[in-house]
Amino acid sequence: MSTSSGSKAPERRQVQSRGDQFSWGELGPWASRMQDLMDQMWSPAMGVGDFAPGGELRETDDAFTLELDVPGVDKKDITIDFSGRRLSVRGTKTTERQGQGTLRHTTRTSGSFSYEAVLPVAVDEKAVTASLADGVLLVTMPKATEAKTTHVEIS
Repeated sequence: MSTSSGSKAPERRQVQSRGDQFSWGELGPWASRMQDLMDQMWSPAMGVGDFAPGGELRETDDAFTLELDVPGVDKKDITIDFSGRRLSVRGTKTTERQGQGTLRHTTRTSGSFSYEAVLPVAVDEKAVTASLADGVLLVTMPKATEAKTTHVEIS
């Protein structure tokens, strides 16, 4: 294809290398902050086993609530611990059902699970409650008095 405008092909320029202008070492001070942020948003221990419960962690002015879907898990098979601001829920789901005939296929999941979250503020560990109903684990964690949000009116 020819053009009648008489323009020539664009000139190719040599790409210059940046060299070592950027050092990954410069990110060092930010690495621990990024890890803390990732720990707060996603738990690296979520779904350790074959069974990974879905759930929600919510915050209000007064408390945090965690709801985990753990159908078929008995409360004796769940452990809830606190260490500082870190919440840890561990458990095991078993499917030891005996039936007649040879099992050819199953979609039931079983195994150990773990859920961990780092809360942004301290909670009153002595006031934490947990209940299990209809396959949903509900953990209510009231914020520590010094951690609650206080609204101040301007006079």
